[in-house]
Amino acid sequence: MSTVAFHFNVSDRFDYVGRLARKAQATGTRAVLVADADVLERIDRDLWCASSTDFLPHCWATAATGMQVRSPLVLTSRLEPTLQGIVLVNLSATVPEGYERFDRVIEVVGLEEQERSAARQRWRHYAAAGLPLTRFDAQNRGVSK
Repeated sequence: MSTVAFHFNVSDRFDYVGRLARKAQATGTRAVLVADADVLERIDRDLWCASSTDFLPHCWATAATGMQVRSPLVLTSRLEPTLQGIVLVNLSATVPEGYERFDRVIEVVGLEEQERSAARQRWRHYAAAGLPLTRFDAQNRGVSK
């Protein structure tokens, strides 16, 4: 059963994803990031130039299977059945089909009301599925259930 953590009040979603990617890499955790294509393009660019000394290895879901298996972070706009990992990071407005294959789902929610409204719908979806939900306030760095 997946656990779901909503990280809300995220002022800069791109920076936040970079921090999540660094944490995944440091702990050896494989993550899959799902978002719209334009968001993924920006994240891909940011991951390549995070800093001159900080490379964040990643690949696209269209890469060869061997590359996907070795990459700690895989970027995709749609969860194909072959994509699996420990953590799924969702930046899309909807619940990704196939999220059940992941141990943890992290929902990253910005400050815009449109994002917050979509996140509330996703929260209701996960709650109806009986999944354990956690809230993490990125501004106050607090966790609540």
